[in-house]
Amino acid sequence: MIRFFLVILLLLIAAIAGLAFLPLGTALKYSGVSSSGAEWSRSVGSVLSGRLEGLKYKGTTYGDADLELDANALLGGNLQYAVAWTGNHGIGNGKVSFERGPAITLKDYVITLDLLEYEKTARWLQQSGGKVKLQGPAIRFAGNQCVEAAGVATSDVLDLNRDVLGSGWSELRGDLSCDDGKLLIPLQSENAAGTRFAALLRVAPGSAGKFEVRISGRISRALGFALPLAGFSRSGDEFVFVPPARVRASTTP
Repeated sequence: MIRFFLVILLLLIAAIAGLAFLPLGTALKYSGVSSSGAEWSRSVGSVLSGRLEGLKYKGTTYGDADLELDANALLGGNLQYAVAWTGNHGIGNGKVSFERGPAITLKDYVITLDLLEYEKTARWLQQSGGKVKLQGPAIRFAGNQCVEAAGVATSDVLDLNRDVLGSGWSELRGDLSCDDGKLLIPLQSENAAGTRFAALLRVAPGSAGKFEVRISGRISRALGFALPLAGFSRSGDEFVFVPPARVRASTTP
């Protein structure tokens, strides 16, 4: 009987050792991750730790990611990785949990987005730049629908654009939420003169983000002159910036 249990134990050890050398790409494929719409041009390493290069989700490119398996989560039946992400639009780190459905949950995340790298950035941002930082406990997507979001967004946009927007602004920030299947990133601030700045960004995996900026309240003469030059349009008592829609080139058969 003891010999039988020893044989079973050796077989289990051999199976675990074999899984440790399973290629990362193969492991993610059989876990159902690739069937969710995620793909990559190259994978390096094993199921324990590795790197995915040329990440895409439903045709949208996101860059590269280093992954390290969370063994504690695996014991609980969840496939979860600690992820460090680097892309053209920013950097980030956190824990990514893959579930059947398919569903993906981002936990304990810190993401910094570089607004200069977005195609439809306003002219006033193209000169001075700006970043948006997302930080919080969890964001969950089922398919490409946002179903849960907890966290805070902050930005240095106002500090870097004093030449256009002036100084004396409160911290630009807002609480993340889900709205109509999109991750909603609101950013709001007000200065001492009573001018209000509100930006709204909606994003979802595999689709282009949409955003708009509204400046309202007390608009000084200098600001009222500068905003149209920066790409804003007057709408009643507000100045609004909405990126122009991309025009697709026509093709002939």
